[in-house]
Amino acid sequence: MHVVLLRVALALYSVGLLHSVVTVLNRRYALFRPGLYAVIAAFILQTLSIVLRAGELNHMPLTQRYEAFSFFAAVGALGYLVAYRRYRIPSLSVFVFPALFILTFLANVAYDPSDAIPAALQSNWIYIHTPLIFLGYAALFISFAAAIMYLIQERELKTKHRKAYFQLPSLQICDDLSYRALAIGFPLITLGLVSGALWAQSAWDSPWGGDLKILLSLFTWGIYLLLIHYRFIAGWQGKRAAWMAVAGFVSVLVSFLGASYFGGLHSFTE
Repeated sequence: MHVVLLRVALALYSVGLLHSVVTVLNRRYALFRPGLYAVIAAFILQTLSIVLRAGELNHMPLTQRYEAFSFFAAVGALGYLVAYRRYRIPSLSVFVFPALFILTFLANVAYDPSDAIPAALQSNWIYIHTPLIFLGYAALFISFAAAIMYLIQERELKTKHRKAYFQLPSLQICDDLSYRALAIGFPLITLGLVSGALWAQSAWDSPWGGDLKILLSLFTWGIYLLLIHYRFIAGWQGKRAAWMAVAGFVSVLVSFLGASYFGGLHSFTE
């Protein structure tokens, strides 16, 4: 049943994807409301799918690659809905909805009916470390999307020639959203890294374990630490902060996708 719900969620996310495509092509939010309602319904069904899967396994469903993709999409949808309730920015959906569709599509493609749990993941730390990391990633994605909107809007204002495919919020709103999402995401990934180090210490007698994902995650954390530092100490705002937020999330993608597919203790194949 959880697989059926996941597939229905994918179909609903496709409505959001269609909204994004139509918005870019027609330069107006013709399908925003249907897309928004479809994403809300998809989030509910995807969450129910995760709960049902957890009930089948009697543990959090984060040990298979498709489970990780589905959970990431669900928390990403939650992050978007929270941001939309606060800021009411339709343009944010143009970036978020395709990402939700892609993650859920990957979850369906990577579906594995196996209930086996890799030995390295058989620990209660999974209930702490993994949700913190994914929630942090979701917040940082919102920060990334807001940074992209800032850079597009800043370029338009600088050239004094509007080329945007759709209406964007003001630079101040983009910067504020990016900062607030960063302020949520950074503490979450910090706690996630600390809990991961404790987990690694108990499992491998080393807080790092020589794992590719751990090293990449530390690099990513360093980028965001610099961004936080320059935001507070040097008063960075605007374009420089936006570019660093973009660089940080590119590092997140490399950490999440690269380590998952190219080996290491986080590869879902151990």
